[in-house]
Amino acid sequence: MNCLVFSLSPSPSVFVIVLLLFVQVPSSASNSSLFTDCSNQFVCGDISTGFPFWGAGRPSACGIPELELKCENDIARMSINQVAYRVLEIKHEFKILRIAREDYSAGLCPPQLENSTFNPKVFDPVIGYTNLTFIYGCVVTPIVGIPLPGLFTCKINDTDGQNGYIQGGAAGPGDCYGSVFVPVPFTNSPLIWNVTDLEELLKEGFEVRWKFDSAACEECNRSSGVCGINNVTNQTTCYCPDQSSGSKTCALPGMCLNFS
Repeated sequence: MNCLVFSLSPSPSVFVIVLLLFVQVPSSASNSSLFTDCSNQFVCGDISTGFPFWGAGRPSACGIPELELKCENDIARMSINQVAYRVLEIKHEFKILRIAREDYSAGLCPPQLENSTFNPKVFDPVIGYTNLTFIYGCVVTPIVGIPLPGLFTCKINDTDGQNGYIQGGAAGPGDCYGSVFVPVPFTNSPLIWNVTDLEELLKEGFEVRWKFDSAACEECNRSSGVCGINNVTNQTTCYCPDQSSGSKTCALPGMCLNFS
């Protein structure tokens, strides 16, 4: 066992050390609780994960603020920029999420017209995906023999039979009521313009890559700690059993203080 030994003397430095030890006691107790809570895994259906995610027993100090997960009827869900997604798969080794828009699970007529946008400080796009734009509420008269790609109808402002269509890229609505762009797997197949096939493609979801400094967390984990987020600095921190927080790693086991 490695011990730190101090010899009492008239020097006031010893008393300062003792005072600091007592001051850190509340922090240690709080950090010990976070160590326990953040050691728990988020488990929901086929999804099991830890840092950088939080939710359902893992408090906000256990993960990145934008990566909150919820479990409803054994389905993992999350909200990104006001859009609800189902979490279909988490690939930790590649930092990749596969998600599907909740509002498109029942068809191409979502209740709210919100684009699939992602904070570039938190997410990176994944190669192999492209945007498609769904354009709603158009006065469309297809030219005979030249059908519009992916023509469909939706109720807009309580009015049935409003025309919509699909085009490549991220575009605005133009003269139509609104538009929504969503990432889909890149393909040269004409099936992408078939509404039925496209609905199935949307249910399969798309991938995004989350961003954070994994090196700091790996160092923390090697020291038997648990990685989390300091809610004040918004930086990664290491939670350790019965120790104060704020360091990158936990102290080696067997350390002690002996005053003589």
